[in-house]
Amino acid sequence: MKYQTGDKILLLSSKEEGTVVDIVNDNMVMIDVKGTTFPVYLDQIDFPYFHRFTQQKLVKEKPKQIPGDEIRVDRKKYEVFKTDKGMFLSILPVYQFDGYDETVKLMKFHLFNDTPHAMRFYFQIWLNNQMDLEIKNEIQPYNHFYLADLIFESLNDNPRFEFTFFLKEPQPKLATSVKKTWKIKPKQMFTQLEELRTKAEATLTYPLFDRFPDKEPEPPAPAESANPKKAKPVTAIGSGNFASLLSKIQLQPETTLEPKHEVDLHIEALEKNWKGMSNIAILAVQLNAFQRYLDLAISHHQHSLVVIHGVGKGKLKDEIHQILRQTPEVANFVNQYHAKYGYGATEITFR
Repeated sequence: MKYQTGDKILLLSSKEEGTVVDIVNDNMVMIDVKGTTFPVYLDQIDFPYFHRFTQQKLVKEKPKQIPGDEIRVDRKKYEVFKTDKGMFLSILPVYQFDGYDETVKLMKFHLFNDTPHAMRFYFQIWLNNQMDLEIKNEIQPYNHFYLADLIFESLNDNPRFEFTFFLKEPQPKLATSVKKTWKIKPKQMFTQLEELRTKAEATLTYPLFDRFPDKEPEPPAPAESANPKKAKPVTAIGSGNFASLLSKIQLQPETTLEPKHEVDLHIEALEKNWKGMSNIAILAVQLNAFQRYLDLAISHHQHSLVVIHGVGKGKLKDEIHQILRQTPEVANFVNQYHAKYGYGATEITFR
């Protein structure tokens, strides 16, 4: 290998100097230029010393200035402002020589935040509809984050990437979060990798979103009738599957609640007059109670919370788990056999 970690190099395309920070393979290294790390092929860089000593230095004579005629330059007009280009997923293929040709051994995935916002994110890799990896972390503005490696043969396992992004500092005009799903299509990936080799480029880039979405406008208030009736307050909770449906269900007015370490979500423990309620209405009451106790546990900095949801058909459990996956304050949760609850409870641990 011509280069070693720590060597100073020159990027031939821009004449910028950087440092080798990692050896990817025999043909590629990872370099750092002014705080930005990215991979390059060896023929795209060189040692800077030859360039320094052979570059012709053209010194232009400064024009004479008459005292008092100096021109003041407004530097603010020429400052370069960073733009908001969005969030990107970058793929770096790592090759190996099989005796006949170079083939892709694995793919390295990086997340690039080209926005002015610091974000918390929740990331999952699913293979054959089973979660293979889970990451909760933060990414700073105009920075990148290494996510994971994926063995090339895993393309046959229907890989799916799930992202949920949260603004670290909420903005009044921007949405609270944004969810994105990226699925790898093997045939398309093979074609793009071949084009990458033909063009002698290092990485593939996929946009996740152009900019953080705006907050959805609130629906207009309904017109008051001649004989208005006092409506009971509605709390819309639950996953995206039930949000619109729950908003149509009138729940009982909220009362002052005390935080608990164990919450029973059986409908008879929550609602006295539950008989005759539809399944959707029952689920709405249960999810509303769960969300309220979850918020209380977080605000009171509880270490854990046990939620008793029963077994049944599993719909309530699935909705609860979906909410927990989207809650950054949740460190982990398990639904396993317990001597007291059987399989009818989920134990939640907070950060």
